[in-house]
Amino acid sequence: MPDLITPAPLWRRLAAAGYDGLLLLGLWMAVALVELIVRGHLLGLPASSAWLQALFFGVGLYFFGRSWTRGGQTLGMQAWRLRVRRLDGQSLRWPVAAVRYTTMLATWMLVLTPSLLAIPRLADGPLPASVAVGSLIASLGLALLMQLDARRRAPCDWITGTETVRLPKPD
Repeated sequence: MPDLITPAPLWRRLAAAGYDGLLLLGLWMAVALVELIVRGHLLGLPASSAWLQALFFGVGLYFFGRSWTRGGQTLGMQAWRLRVRRLDGQSLRWPVAAVRYTTMLATWMLVLTPSLLAIPRLADGPLPASVAVGSLIASLGLALLMQLDARRRAPCDWITGTETVRLPKPD
């Protein structure tokens, strides 16, 4: 069975990420609604973007961390038969999951920067175009490095000593 487990191709990782991204967006929307009701209407406290960002980070960390430490699969990864694991094949521990999640967020921010800069409010001035080009070059470079890596590891895998593998079809 272990010889049937292969490195996850980039397209499968992106498909699972899209699935998990939609789930995370739904969680964030629910959390934002509850936070607005509790903070704004029940407690009458002013809005704080730093608090909301920290809350979103914590929800995402819990969503991914719990999945990765308990079997190595988020719902999107299950759908695409992917699993994240340590290089020795074991499940991640919470400190590694936290570093992996933080690195994953930073990488996705790099990849999504060109799209975010297309929003008119963020695209004022000459800097965003140069940032977008730099971001695209860095994103393509990371994709190339992933393809050249024998285990098809992403930056979050390199930093945490993990890998994402494709699981065989169940019998």
